Amino acid sequence: MLTALLLPALACTTSSACHSESIDLRPMPSSLPDPAAFRSYICDHGDVGIPAHAVELMTGLPADLTAYGHFDLGPAPDATANVCRVYSPSELVLEIYLADLGDKWKENVFDKRLQAGGTPMPSLLPDAVGVYWAGPTADMGPVRGSANTLNEARAYLFRKGTELGIRLLRGAPGRDNAADVLALTRLIAPTLMPR
Repeated sequence: MLTALLLPALACTTSSACHSESIDLRPMPSSLPDPAAFRSYICDHGDVGIPAHAVELMTGLPADLTAYGHFDLGPAPDATANVCRVYSPSELVLEIYLADLGDKWKENVFDKRLQAGGTPMPSLLPDAVGVYWAGPTADMGPVRGSANTLNEARAYLFRKGTELGIRLLRGAPGRDNAADVLALTRLIAPTLMPR
């Protein structure tokens, strides 16, 4: 009788499926936090950064997550600027970046991502187009039919020659990972994208 009771308990201590940590399923924030609040942003530089709570929700990482990078929207940002990478603890989990891709982005990248099965973004900014999806990713878009065991998701917004990319490489299980990358894009795009 004692063996019958101990076996399920032992199985639960050795199985990741039984861990006691619960995933926070609250919706992503819809407004930016107060920049004066302690640790409200990661990868911040001046008054530009990524809301820490949103990253915690979408990755399932704790508040003391490890993040590197910053954003510099000045006229001549240094070569290491405009990227934010989040690790857990040594594995890249999330990458957010700005890249200058020129005017041919729509024909060369955006249309191919749509053809591969990406979902067009709703209008987030004037003169901007975007695409997002959940699941594994190839060079130009989603790979359909493959299991999304890492809860991956991507979002790309393009405006005036600049791409805002969000690559969620390992999302929080149980969350709508595609909705999370779209919500983060909606939250940060007005600050990071060119006016």
